[in-house]
Amino acid sequence: MYYRTLGLSGLRVSAVGLGCMGMSHAYGAPADKDEMTELLSDAVEMGYTFFDTAEVYGTADRPHDNEELLGRALRPFRDRIVLATKFGLTFDNPHGAGPHALIPDSRPATIRRSVEESLRRLHTDRIDLYYQHRPEGRTGERSSHDGQSDPRRENPILGHFGGDGRVSAPRPCGLSRRSRAEPLLDDGAPT
Repeated sequence: MYYRTLGLSGLRVSAVGLGCMGMSHAYGAPADKDEMTELLSDAVEMGYTFFDTAEVYGTADRPHDNEELLGRALRPFRDRIVLATKFGLTFDNPHGAGPHALIPDSRPATIRRSVEESLRRLHTDRIDLYYQHRPEGRTGERSSHDGQSDPRRENPILGHFGGDGRVSAPRPCGLSRRSRAEPLLDDGAPT
């Protein structure tokens, strides 16, 4: 397995990561939990170190199912892996029966609550990469999280923070500008 450093962050991950959304969200019925636990374990043994989820990946009955699955399955490997999860989408009625409409919400109080809940579901004391799921606003470049404040000041358990949606759901023009200002990936090749 090859490994890469993300941007200028120093965060080193496997060149091939595992996006885990489809295990419990968006593509029909959730996959069998035991099979997914085995798949995640096998991925770690094959050299995968980067696992991505979000607080809103789940089902109508279990809206946070994906973080819960990863928390249980990857707990034995926690010191060998990088966990990434996303904030910025909340449910319109989180305690009611689903399906749940998603509402963009990146206010600082929501981020604080999301961090605490993701830590609990992921069975961990830290989130290695925490980034905004979808940018808010008309331009897609700014959100109610102003991009200036850094939740890591209040939450030292956050390793790396991407706070304005430019990584998860960038617009092509924003991604191009962003990559000129700060490389998104250091592949070790000369530029």
